[in-house]
Amino acid sequence: MEAVTDLISECERRSIRLEIQGGRVVCLTPRRDVPDDLAEKLHQRKAEIIVRLECNRMIRQMLDNVNRGCPSGWQPSPADWCRLDSIQWKIDAGRDAGDIDGVGRLCAEYKAKAGRLFERWKRGPG
Repeated sequence: MEAVTDLISECERRSIRLEIQGGRVVCLTPRRDVPDDLAEKLHQRKAEIIVRLECNRMIRQMLDNVNRGCPSGWQPSPADWCRLDSIQWKIDAGRDAGDIDGVGRLCAEYKAKAGRLFERWKRGPG
């Protein structure tokens, strides 16, 4: 069976836009532009697609927020990267496992950790 990530990637390659609206997967591309075999696969895996797209949305939103809060000139140390990477790996594992609640908690943890690193950097050595 094809992985959900492969189906979503195929949609992206074909410029087929999927979105979650009201807990449902909505195809923003005209139906005539979606091959029947792909439409059937999407229909069969819609619950998994919803989870994946929702996790992706949360991660994108978290990264956008972190990037907006990042101070100009911030140079993360290797230790800073390790602190953030360890959370990112958990986020990726949660997304792969379909754990929306876990991904949400980990995104909040990542954002908070990045905020503390930014504040520490702004205060300078001390």
